Amino acid sequence: MAIAADLVAHLNDGGYHPRTSKHSDFQSLVIIRDLVAQCPSIGQRAASGDLVAKLRHHQQVGHADWVIDIALGTCAGTPQPPQNVPITMAPPVIIQIAIELKSIWTEHGKARMNRLRDFESFHGYAHQYSQQTIAAAFLVVNSAEKFWSPLRPSGDVTSHSSSKRTARQLAKETVDRFRSIHLRTSATDMPGLEALGITVVEHDNLAVNPDPSTASLSKPTIAAPSPPNPPVGDPLHYESMIQRICNAYGQRFP
Repeated sequence: MAIAADLVAHLNDGGYHPRTSKHSDFQSLVIIRDLVAQCPSIGQRAASGDLVAKLRHHQQVGHADWVIDIALGTCAGTPQPPQNVPITMAPPVIIQIAIELKSIWTEHGKARMNRLRDFESFHGYAHQYSQQTIAAAFLVVNSAEKFWSPLRPSGDVTSHSSSKRTARQLAKETVDRFRSIHLRTSATDMPGLEALGITVVEHDNLAVNPDPSTASLSKPTIAAPSPPNPPVGDPLHYESMIQRICNAYGQRFP
């Protein structure tokens, strides 16, 4: 789980704050890196400049402004090969791959239903734009026993464990909720996403708490074991998401 190790290192370097785009930007660049490295057709077109990428791309779909965390597609004008980066960063003319990024750090019961609705809405926009568009989503779930949000007072720390279930059991329930999303195998398949990846980490965010007595209770950030992390070969594993995007791209944009 390469992205899990990347996420752990990223979170250890400054913690988590919900009101910044640096976390989604970090994930976006890791996903783009892996797509370019693992998908020959994507890698070749990225190297030539024919395929470009844009973060937080706005696309008009009907009367709606569809915001895409990672949009990959055809370049405008003469292709410009990337310089010392995996892909040229520019707005695509035709969106071929659209990826939504979400996370659940706390309040799993409410958050997971909201994220399900987000993903359903996202693939609806994607396939209204074009049935050929590959709609994918990536979700980070936190299974730490405790979590502190910088939006709350220093002493207001949320506990995810209870007498009924551990934080890891709660995270597994959250992961399993997303198995209800249909994963499409063709452009004529029923509505759903082409790919969905979930990675579970354990990050309490206590190290950045301004109260020294609370910060001292921080545990090391780690990638959660499996379960709750989807195992290799699971349709929701990160590598499965990457391969599903690769396969769909090769079939739809040969």
